[in-house]
Amino acid sequence: VHEIASETDYRLHRLQGAKVYFSPAGKEAHKAMDGLWNELTGHDGTTKLRIEVKGRAVVIPHYHNGVGRARFWDLCGAMLGPADFLAIAGALRVLMLDDIPHLSASNFNEAKRFVTLIDALYEGKVRLICSAADVPERLYNEGEGSFEFARTASRLREMQSADWSQENR
Repeated sequence: VHEIASETDYRLHRLQGAKVYFSPAGKEAHKAMDGLWNELTGHDGTTKLRIEVKGRAVVIPHYHNGVGRARFWDLCGAMLGPADFLAIAGALRVLMLDDIPHLSASNFNEAKRFVTLIDALYEGKVRLICSAADVPERLYNEGEGSFEFARTASRLREMQSADWSQENR
């Protein structure tokens, strides 16, 4: 067995031109996400990824060879902060995030964590594949923080482009 080291992750080429944002979240979106997961991981078994951040564990429930998968509530519903999201971005090449809900004042803390997560993924050049309740511009329409969310919606749109992760690496 010989390791063939390469800066290029050729599995990501499979994503060029592929749909990576599924809305609305539901049965069809989950089926498409499962298909991409299987394609990226080669149908191999998965494990949990545990990342130590400041003495505590941050867990990605499904992980295989640089690809992680979690539900929105696993990451944004937990008491995680910028250091945690930066550690996640440093550990993954692709994050698959399921079931992003509509955001508002009623889930303001989760919405702020989501914004921080997207910022970390964007800066870390991590490819995002996700299912969401709606298109980015309609995820957070009203309440405190909705105006600021426009930048996150813009980043979500940019991250959907076919060559986003390749041109930014």
